[in-house]
Amino acid sequence: MIENQHHVSLPIAKQLAEAGIVIESEYYWHTHDGKNWVCDWRNFDHRTVPAEFQVFPAPIATELLERLPDGCRYGVNLVKLMSGYGAELTDYTQMPYKRLEFIQDKNPCNALALLALKLKADNLI
Repeated sequence: MIENQHHVSLPIAKQLAEAGIVIESEYYWHTHDGKNWVCDWRNFDHRTVPAEFQVFPAPIATELLERLPDGCRYGVNLVKLMSGYGAELTDYTQMPYKRLEFIQDKNPCNALALLALKLKADNLI
């Protein structure tokens, strides 16, 4: 089975929620009775969700990039590697540019989300 690489995986989505990283997303992971699937928020009525259902935002790469630091000092890069993707935070005030963090994953969204989790743990976001 090929993993969906358009959204963060469910375990990473849970980690984002537990860390308090709120990312407005058009999609969410919906879990119930051991089944997991990604759904569109527009087709979802939050008021009618039974308590046994679990819902976690499932952001795409652009939604994650909007949440990460930007500006003249820091930059976030997503690079294609032979074995997946790498997400890095770079300090642009250093010459040559200094890589502050680098996270690698087969899913580009997971790489960005894991970078966000690391930056949150280091109080950078």
